[in-house]
Amino acid sequence: MYLIIVYDTEKDNCAKLHKLLKKHLFWNQNSVFEGNVTTAQFAKIKQLLNQTRAADSHITFFSVDNEKWLHREVMGDAKGITSNIV
Repeated sequence: MYLIIVYDTEKDNCAKLHKLLKKHLFWNQNSVFEGNVTTAQFAKIKQLLNQTRAADSHITFFSVDNEKWLHREVMGDAKGITSNIV
């Protein structure tokens, strides 16, 4: 499945969530990560986020079964680098 995670959290928690998600997904822009994952990987990411997030964090998960079903339109310069994806 193709997964997009968007989060909003307190300043002190941002770096922790960023570091955790960067291990599993590609950084797109501030507080936005995306990539292909299995169902098991998605469950693990949710478990880790639940353990790491601050109590007042807001995390949204968007998923589609196949990335080709996702229409993407970008305006402006991207912050994350996806060109080094293996």
